Amino acid sequence: MAGKDNHCQDVLKADMELIQATISENPMFRQVVDNPVIKPPQKRKVLAELLKKRVHPLTLSFIDLIIRNRRESLLADMSRNFIDLYEKLKGIKRAHMISATGMDDSSKQQLQQQLNVLFKADVQMTAETNPDLIGGFILRVGDQLYDASLSSALQRMRKTLIV
Repeated sequence: MAGKDNHCQDVLKADMELIQATISENPMFRQVVDNPVIKPPQKRKVLAELLKKRVHPLTLSFIDLIIRNRRESLLADMSRNFIDLYEKLKGIKRAHMISATGMDDSSKQQLQQQLNVLFKADVQMTAETNPDLIGGFILRVGDQLYDASLSSALQRMRKTLIV
């Protein structure tokens, strides 16, 4: 993994998160990156100017290399893949909880501790509220999904009764 020799993986991960967020949240940035009319030297100059005070020099070199090889349209995917590799290397799993009602902080911490033990990993959890679930929750950890929502249970019951 890039940065392993320089012991700057955490900084590079933060840079990749910044780039990924900037691309997804700023359409103008995305237009500059994806526009084939803008020549690579101009793109390198613009991106270097935008990012030079915000990212590590190794990240700037990486972006420069990507633009020189005309692969800048893949920058968002590359940054996401870097983050995935980093999390795999550090033993981090992501969890996303959707509940019908909001969870208080102590409940979130308890759940996160239980997930840490269950998955034998550092689980980083995000939570959101969706009243359409009626009750219960949906929990996604990595590629595993546990659906304990009332709306899904009602849908399964409906399918059973109709068939």
